[in-house]
Amino acid sequence: MPEQQIAADAAQTGQTAADLVAQGASALSGGAAEPWYALGPLIDKGGPIVTLLLVLSVISAAVILLKIFQFWTAGLSRRTFVDPAVERIEAGDLEGSLRIINKHRTPLARAMAAGVRAKIRGDLRDEDVASEIARVGAVELGGLQSYFRWLEIIGNVSPLLGLLGTVIGMIQAFQKLEEGGSKVDPALLSGGIWTALLTTAVGLVVALPAITALNLFEGKVDQVRLAMRDASARVIAGLHARPGSSRVKAAQ
Repeated sequence: MPEQQIAADAAQTGQTAADLVAQGASALSGGAAEPWYALGPLIDKGGPIVTLLLVLSVISAAVILLKIFQFWTAGLSRRTFVDPAVERIEAGDLEGSLRIINKHRTPLARAMAAGVRAKIRGDLRDEDVASEIARVGAVELGGLQSYFRWLEIIGNVSPLLGLLGTVIGMIQAFQKLEEGGSKVDPALLSGGIWTALLTTAVGLVVALPAITALNLFEGKVDQVRLAMRDASARVIAGLHARPGSSRVKAAQ
């Protein structure tokens, strides 16, 4: 008898579980509520602030993709030409060094080429050559840093916009609560708070990728800046070491 009772209970439990699974599947396929991150309900509940945040997210994504493509095509990591070019400079072959550098279309190569080209045009001082490399290098770095301000603005403003939307939503929720008087519906308050907090969540979601990408891009630009400083110093040192330079003659 106990075994039969246990079997009956198990069968009933299994039937109940099957019914629950069937109900869950039906809900998922049909009448389930859309998640909070669905675009339609997001705009409907968040209002104009969420719409503005979505526009900022599109701008941020476009800038990030643009910078990734720019950095990839610029070949910022290609520096194998520096050593052969400096060796040619030390040997006194400025034209040969320039030919090696001109084979590469990178910001570092253009900065080095400007210094070597300036030296070829005339017997300039080391300070003038270094200034020419720094001038062209600044222009190249400025191009790499373009649109960084957009990412910075989006990263800083998006959380504030989300917070503003939350404050406005809380004000509206408590206004409805006041209008209800003594007949307060807790669902009304909780729904208003939920909708208000939605804008903060969207603001953070928009800001995080923008800030992360900005820091990664700035780190890459810093690496290029250091490489330009190193190349400038090596070009100047190579000009000192080349045959026929004033310092070599003075040492002799």
